[in-house]
Amino acid sequence: YSLSPLDRNFKQSINVQKTKRRKKLSYVLQPVRSKDAPQVANINCYITQMLAASLGLKLFDVSRRILMYTKETDEYKRIYAVYRGTFPIHELCGTMTALLLARRDVVGVNLPQWKIIGPAVFLHAMANFRGMKPIFKWNSSTPWSEMQINQLKKDNNGHIWKQLIPQTYSKLVWMTILFRVFGFCIKNYYLVGRQAMKRTTMYSGKLYAFNAKLQTDAMLKKTKND
Repeated sequence: YSLSPLDRNFKQSINVQKTKRRKKLSYVLQPVRSKDAPQVANINCYITQMLAASLGLKLFDVSRRILMYTKETDEYKRIYAVYRGTFPIHELCGTMTALLLARRDVVGVNLPQWKIIGPAVFLHAMANFRGMKPIFKWNSSTPWSEMQINQLKKDNNGHIWKQLIPQTYSKLVWMTILFRVFGFCIKNYYLVGRQAMKRTTMYSGKLYAFNAKLQTDAMLKKTKND
């Protein structure tokens, strides 16, 4: 079984400009559909296919980690399995990449490749720096650190779930980053979908006017941030 190719309105191509000293490369978006042809306005296929790939990779990685946490000295195996399976790094990385890809191929924002895959690579690198082992490392000597929490210990009071709550400053900052990335995904899902719908309805056949509006919105956002 193979995934069907994603429908898109634009295709990125490389434009080579020759100068006296060197060649200058630039990326240009070219429409792949005529003005009269139906335009792509639904970005759900980008999200679902990228999430399917991310969850497949996560299933392989998480299954291996859980199956190796089976020693007699390993405590709270069920809690470890549930918590390890719900840690959302792969899903967030895949969703961010899908949204940026849809923004380029559906909406028509000229984004280079490094801006599309860069945020996901940076987030995953932060997770690796925090203790999450890369997929090529077969085993981990500290499996609980991959989920940014300390190993659970049995106590007489039985307050196990209190140990799962982040109590240090670094862990609280990391959880804040994950929630902000999750908010970024939700916000841009509705934003990119709304822009794709406007392009096919309000700005149908008015590509230059739509591009001008996108540039104006980006300038206003940058001015507001400054």
